[in-house]
Amino acid sequence: MSTEREKDQTMSKKKTTSKKSATKQAKTKTKRATSDTTAATQETSAPDASDAAEDAAEDSASRLPPEGTVIKKVDRHGTVRCQCTVVEGGIRYKGRVFRSLSGAAMAAATDLGLKNKTQNGFTFWGITKPTRKLTDPVGALKKSSKRFHGVATAVTVAATDQNRAKIRAGLEEHKASIENLLAQVAA
Repeated sequence: MSTEREKDQTMSKKKTTSKKSATKQAKTKTKRATSDTTAATQETSAPDASDAAEDAAEDSASRLPPEGTVIKKVDRHGTVRCQCTVVEGGIRYKGRVFRSLSGAAMAAATDLGLKNKTQNGFTFWGITKPTRKLTDPVGALKKSSKRFHGVATAVTVAATDQNRAKIRAGLEEHKASIENLLAQVAA
């Protein structure tokens, strides 16, 4: 019985709120929670963002040619359109040192009369090829398979006692890779 009395007393002490004030209170709590979460996220993500920038800089620096290398952009006839040099502080183009290859590419693109706002420096200077989408994936797969089969046949025919085990290991590795791809397609 005492528990029922306590419940009655507790219930009578509770304040009732209108729907509007309840909604306002919920919004205020949500705003506070969001701002607290955002502040906490910013504090924790700030070092991560700088770490990511450092990692990206190290990654691109590792893909750069050695210092002193002259990188030339040539047209289809082999005529040099522009060139830059890899230096200690970055990339030198027309006497100015850029921190990134893309910065130098943007300056060169502007000099060449291009109007784009961004530039992939590795692609612009010809260090990497741009990725292209496959128009016929099945045809590309067949062509690649035929090419691999030709190379594998030539290697197998020329196998010697010294390299036979390595060739077999390579073919087994390729087999496992193909089986993995088959499992992905089946799923």
